[in-house]
This record gives sequence, structure tokens and C-alpha cells, in this order.
Amino acid sequence: MAERIQAQEQEELSIEEKDTIFQQLLEKRRKHFAAKRVEEKRNKIPTKAQQRKIMCTYLKNMEGYKLKDLKFKELDFIQEMFDRAFKRVNTFEDFRTELVEGKEKRAGAKLLMEIIPDEEEVAIDAIPLAVKSPSIVDWKTYKEGRKSYY
Repeated sequence: MAERIQAQEQEELSIEEKDTIFQQLLEKRRKHFAAKRVEEKRNKIPTKAQQRKIMCTYLKNMEGYKLKDLKFKELDFIQEMFDRAFKRVNTFEDFRTELVEGKEKRAGAKLLMEIIPDEEEVAIDAIPLAVKSPSIVDWKTYKEGRKSYY
């Protein structure tokens, strides 16, 4: 009799364990499919209205157009404007590089790099400008309205 009760308790424990394992499995499946739905929603191709809105926002921020100027334009026209602006931004070359190179050639200044062997010791006495305080020789305080100047 006692052996039967112990066997039934063991079966009940295993049933409880099975129940917790089953609940964990259901929770994992629920999370998996929720993540899958979110991923599908994220990868969904935008509608034409959404594409138009994205392109108009880009043109507004990057090219300086006003949204009221783009409001009555057709999708094809906005697409062409967007493609031109996007191409120009992606193929951007900094105009300052040509100016700097031109100045160096005119001034005759060249950047030289000198290689110093490891055997020699080199000491550089440098103080960063942010750390060094300016030396004030003579100063006065005067007021203009509420503000004080030195």
C-alpha cells in the first residue's frame, strides 16, 4: 500500500514537472513567433505613399525644399529629384582638398617626415594650449551696464 502511494506521488511529481516544461515550451514558442512577426513587419516593403513621404523628408532635410513645394508634385518627379540629390550626396568630393593642395603648391611648403632612429633619445617640451594659462601683464576692470569686462 505504501509503495503504491509513493509511486503515485512520483507520477504526480513527474506530471508537475511535465506541466512546467510544457509551459516553458509554450512561452518560448510565443516569444519566437512574436519576434518573427516583428521581423516580418520591419522587412515589409513600404507603400508608395510611405516611399513618397520618406523621399520628401530627405529632400526637405538635405536639399532645403519646403514640404508645401513638394506637396502637389507627382511621385515620378519626386523620385527623379531624390535620385539626383542622393547621387550628389553619395559622390561628394570635398572642395577644400583642391584649395589646400593649390595653396601648398603656391607657397612652396611641403610636409616632410623625418625618421629618427630608436637609439637617440628625443625630448619634446610641449604644453597643450588648453592647459597653459595666458600671462596677463596689466589689466583693468570696467563695466558696461551690468557686465564687467577685464
